[in-house]
Amino acid sequence: SIANNNYGIYLWYSSNNIIYHNNFIENTIQVITEISCNIWDNGYPSGGNYWGDYTGVDEKSGPDQDQPGSDGIGDTQYVIDANNTDKYPLMGPFNAFDVGVWNEVAYNVDIVSNSTVSDFYFNPDEGAFLSFNVTGKNGTVGFCRVAIPKDLLWAEDGWTVSVGGEPVNYTIIQDQNFTYLYFTYNHSTKTVVIQGTHVIPEFPATIVLPFSMIITLIA
Repeated sequence: SIANNNYGIYLWYSSNNIIYHNNFIENTIQVITEISCNIWDNGYPSGGNYWGDYTGVDEKSGPDQDQPGSDGIGDTQYVIDANNTDKYPLMGPFNAFDVGVWNEVAYNVDIVSNSTVSDFYFNPDEGAFLSFNVTGKNGTVGFCRVAIPKDLLWAEDGWTVSVGGEPVNYTIIQDQNFTYLYFTYNHSTKTVVIQGTHVIPEFPATIVLPFSMIITLIA
């Protein structure tokens, strides 16, 4: 998060950088670029950055933002200057939650939301689900776009998403590595539960097999 500065980022003769999944909030000038050409998003559906002064709307979806339905990404680009554009500006701040390491791979679950997100919880020993709280001003509409690594938590016969104990409809978008679930709700403080059907094992298979053999021999 880059917040409350005169200049958020100042780039001078600095090109070929890839800058995404950041929050630019209440900077007098979000970005200054001089003789610089950079990439400001990670493509679709991963998206770009959250810009506190972005004035676009989210009524469409898809790589060209021409399909019906919202997806947590602005329908129009965020233009910094002629050589620097965020093609997929996020409609809410970006949150990354560290959920653990398995098979020497570190996993994050990323949430883009206009709500305050707190109390994130994930424990594969307790089942194929994750949960977190969302808080917002009563009478307004909140949204979440949750990016879940496919080999961390997945669903073979459909996901179940509930907000405040009530099931909600969701839009699903996928790329090679992530499942993106987008849904909306009426604001207050509520608990979101996302239920899949399969979850990453506590131990890698290379450990489980010898462990099972040892247990069998002892028996």
